[in-house]
Amino acid sequence: MNKTIKTLLIITSLLLILSITLFGLGSALFPLMFSFGLAYLVFPLVKKLEQKGLKRSLSVPAVFSFIVILFLIIIALILPGLVHDGKTFLQELPANSSKALAKIESLAEQTGFQVDLSKDSIGEFIKQHTSDVSTGLLKSITKGLKTSVVEVSKWLIAILNLFLIPLFFFYVINDYEKLANELKSFIPVAIQPKLSHYMQLANTVLSGYIRGQLMVALALAVLYATGLSVIGLKFGFLIGLLSGLISIIPYAGFSLGFASAIIVALANNSGMPVIGGVISVFVIVQTLEGFIITPKLVGDKVGLSAFATMLVLIIGGNLLGLMGMLLAIPIAAVAKSILAELKDEYQKLDLYKKS
Repeated sequence: MNKTIKTLLIITSLLLILSITLFGLGSALFPLMFSFGLAYLVFPLVKKLEQKGLKRSLSVPAVFSFIVILFLIIIALILPGLVHDGKTFLQELPANSSKALAKIESLAEQTGFQVDLSKDSIGEFIKQHTSDVSTGLLKSITKGLKTSVVEVSKWLIAILNLFLIPLFFFYVINDYEKLANELKSFIPVAIQPKLSHYMQLANTVLSGYIRGQLMVALALAVLYATGLSVIGLKFGFLIGLLSGLISIIPYAGFSLGFASAIIVALANNSGMPVIGGVISVFVIVQTLEGFIITPKLVGDKVGLSAFATMLVLIIGGNLLGLMGMLLAIPIAAVAKSILAELKDEYQKLDLYKKS
């Protein structure tokens, strides 16, 4: 058999098997990919426990148990209250927006300025759009509660998939290195050294950035939630928690959190002490984030300027929406590192050196 035909048949067969496998997994594909991502983030912890003398047979169950217990604590103690507050917050969002705008008009008049935020102006626009957002989110949340055979089957599959995540995660993290080497064995030998180099480069950037950014987001969530709760802001814990978690997307957490907190404060006639408290909380937390938290936990893993970060977020959002914004920064960081090496290779070419 001709070598070219043989090569083509083997590659086609492998791609066919891969396609059938991915298609056959169906809704279980997301839990599997999520498990791989979680294992990637947590595996260094397993290695550290092994370095301290704990065997793999004990370190994996220890890490797994810690994550499961932490998840169950969050589900039992925090999630019910957050769901209730979240639903109430979304229901009140249109009315709160109108009240906040009316309050701004009143404050402006007291200082001698005339600001029209009434009908046929920005007020109506904001009210309409916040109503659309809150209604749309509420419909998405409550859609699954409709009783029908189809919906019940979907819920059963969704519940099954949730149980698959810990199961997949346990097996993936237990055989993480073995699986990585197995995938590597399919890469042609000729390109393995160069590809391994780029993969190591990507891993250095991604591991430091993603783990660091997640820790930053959790730290900000705790600080915002604590600060806004202490000053007595309605929905303070919910707004603070979401502000911190959304901070994994640069600028998004601060912008949305601050706007939401000010709207709630104005709408509920909280007074200047609470409004001043909101401003103080966000200023203090942002200062801590900029000078202490991010430098300590993330450092300069990305190396993107503020302008480049904004451009990358816009590109990611336009291409893949929210998921694109989440992935934009780490992908850009990897691309920047690889581009720097490609530039060095390019500048060694005769094409570049010719005058």
